[in-house]
Amino acid sequence: MNLPDWVQEILSGFESRTDPHSEIQISDALRRAVDAHQDMPESSEEFKSYYAEWSAFSFMVRPEENSVWGTYFAPLATATRNDGSEFRSPDIANMDAAFVTHWVDRGHSVKDPVMQARYADLVWDLKRKITGERTRPHEFAQIAIAAYLDATKKRLHTMEIQGLWWLRRALGLSRSLGNEVTVKQVVQAILDFVDEVAKPRNSGVWLFPFDALYGQKGLITPEQESKIIGDLEAMLKRTSDIGQSADFDPHAAEATADRLANHYRRRNDRDSVHRVIKVYGKAFEDISEQANSMLAMAWLQPVIERYEQEGLRAEAERLQLLSAEKGRKIKDDLKEVSTTVKITKEELDAQIEQLIGSGDLNISLQNIAQFFIPKVDHAKKLLAMMQADAPLLSAFGVKITESDGHTSAQVGSVEKDPEGRLHMQLGQTLGFYQPILVLTLERLRERYKPTLDNIFKFLGQSFLFANSAEGLLRDGLQAYEQENFVKAIHLLVPQVEHILRDLLAFLGIPTLKTVRNHPGIMDAKSMNDILSDERTREVLTEDLWRYLTVLYIEKKGGLNLRNDLAHGLVPREVLNRSTADRVFHSLLALSLMRTQEQQKRDSQT
Repeated sequence: MNLPDWVQEILSGFESRTDPHSEIQISDALRRAVDAHQDMPESSEEFKSYYAEWSAFSFMVRPEENSVWGTYFAPLATATRNDGSEFRSPDIANMDAAFVTHWVDRGHSVKDPVMQARYADLVWDLKRKITGERTRPHEFAQIAIAAYLDATKKRLHTMEIQGLWWLRRALGLSRSLGNEVTVKQVVQAILDFVDEVAKPRNSGVWLFPFDALYGQKGLITPEQESKIIGDLEAMLKRTSDIGQSADFDPHAAEATADRLANHYRRRNDRDSVHRVIKVYGKAFEDISEQANSMLAMAWLQPVIERYEQEGLRAEAERLQLLSAEKGRKIKDDLKEVSTTVKITKEELDAQIEQLIGSGDLNISLQNIAQFFIPKVDHAKKLLAMMQADAPLLSAFGVKITESDGHTSAQVGSVEKDPEGRLHMQLGQTLGFYQPILVLTLERLRERYKPTLDNIFKFLGQSFLFANSAEGLLRDGLQAYEQENFVKAIHLLVPQVEHILRDLLAFLGIPTLKTVRNHPGIMDAKSMNDILSDERTREVLTEDLWRYLTVLYIEKKGGLNLRNDLAHGLVPREVLNRSTADRVFHSLLALSLMRTQEQQKRDSQT
């Protein structure tokens, strides 16, 4: 190919440079220059020459050689056309043997090592794909290795990490050739390069020798391994010392400690593993003492978990106490974000009247039971709208933080954690409608003045409540009627679980389970077990089983009332009218379950 003068001018300018430059700079310079030659036909020899040079420096790299062509070099951009075909740029489908011949010539003639490495590597990597030849041009792998080493030696990289990428490629090429002498040369070049450019604030550089060289049989000498580990120990010391403000970086210390722990674990040196883990943990502890509560707890929690994984129980408990102390002040760091939804009194009165205005207590209770079960389809539509209208918000995860500051649950993005986000949305729906439920039940009591027997008559229409007129359920509902909400909630929530266990028995499903690590011992299935059973979900509607899940056992944005109550985690102020009304409503909702005979009988009345 004969290069046009305007292309040769740009290339010559880079060939003569002795200051840092990169492949992408050459590509950009060619792309900008072509704007002045818009009238150039793509079928012309001029365009083909330009494209051969522009593409040479525009390919992205895939170190694992997993590009769309199974090669090191990959397209800069890909897209799907309207007809379903894939667009790639640059695309080797648009190239022929003339391109390879051009890169061969340039690889031999060009003097700039950055450019020479790229031309030679393209010949080695893409020649077979473009021409269909079966043999690989080993000569050009050698040229590329030498050029990569020369480019880093002359410090032509624009960033240190770019130099390391060149050396990493040189290592991969030399290992592909099986040339031990060249491999040793590249390894030493990596170590020398890192020695010269490594800085505490640039962890990607000084971690590189461990990541690229360590643990691979025969790649480095014992002396080189010892040097790599020694350098990491030195960096761990510098980055974990809060007194060295210029070098202090807990995250870099963690990354260093992880690699050192892997090394010492291979040597069965448990004490050294614990030592390096505690060093980086102390760095986070030091910085957390000066940070606000929310940030401190976010930093400490992963360290606590790591301590527990490593068997450092005492250290983990000490940090838990520090985190708890920080958590007591977390309210000072939180900001309230709210929105206003206007509902007129007339609209609210009309809705309540629609629910209870039939003149029949049973019909009114049934209306309330159905209306205040959150609708799953509606929640799914809201999440779909969020993905469309607020994609960034839907892509964020959510942490559920308790009043003492500890994180009790984490919910992923809408895409990665659809179940969690759905339950969180249903929990928000419960919160939105809760004041309306409280007001509706208040109006119901004022209008119908229902007795305990009236309530049991309604519940008894369901087979689930056929034998529940006496016992703890009555005691709980009586406490609810007497506005003893603490007692009512503590009695009624276990009865909901008992009723669900009766549902299992009705369905012919065992109500007991084996106890792990205790052969021969059986235990009653919990609400968690029952609501996670697919057979239960098939009988309950999706709206109902998800409602009970969110209300009683879901941490991800749900109320988790059953589990918190069982573990003594419900604050006294939450055991109020509002919570009791929601528990009462769940009983009404369960009473909507009917056998076919009951449904037939109801339709005749």
